Amino acid sequence: MTVFAIVASRGAPPSFRSRHGGRLRVVREHALAAVVNDRAGVSSPTTATLRRYDRLMHELAERFPAILPVRFGTQMAEDELRSILSSRRTSLGGALAHVRKRAQMTVRVVRRNADGEREGPVPPASRLPPEGGSDRRLTGRDYLRSRARAAAARRAVQGFEPVRRAVARWVRDERVEHRAGVSSVYHLIPRSSADAYRYAAQTSAASSGVTAIVSGPWPPYAFAAFE
Repeated sequence: MTVFAIVASRGAPPSFRSRHGGRLRVVREHALAAVVNDRAGVSSPTTATLRRYDRLMHELAERFPAILPVRFGTQMAEDELRSILSSRRTSLGGALAHVRKRAQMTVRVVRRNADGEREGPVPPASRLPPEGGSDRRLTGRDYLRSRARAAAARRAVQGFEPVRRAVARWVRDERVEHRAGVSSVYHLIPRSSADAYRYAAQTSAASSGVTAIVSGPWPPYAFAAFE
């Protein structure tokens, strides 16, 4: 069977029909549940199937106060699914509470070098040189400092601080991803604040001269804890 999302079992119906066709079933295990269908076979990740998957995630986000989207095409037997829900009920329950009545906003920022050209990938934070050089022994304090520097480097986005300050009042969590000259900032915000967030982010980016694309609200893809 295909697994689509993790939700809270309370109030979840045994089954329901999606607006986009197909009956979905809810597998309950303690306080958790999973939305599944029983069709066999893995769909190829084409543009059409990924859009259909995203439409379903939006529908589930409207139906349930909290969802954890499951990676596209995830298939498993029901007994395996029940085992995962049972063994990970504490962490999954915490993740559901974290995203409850919240949505994801995404800001993509194009990084530019001094010549205005698009930059290449950011080096992995783990490869950052140790502070003070590499010819001395690493102490516990050095290790913690290097971890802090690595975390700061992962969070750093060229020119993004004015935007980050402008939307800070709504942000409950943040994830940052760097790839091929584009930094993606994922913010978890109250669902009701999407319009205000978008206006503040776009206004701040425009006034700061930052090339940024703001999209959302999305289901909390970047904040899901189940794969």
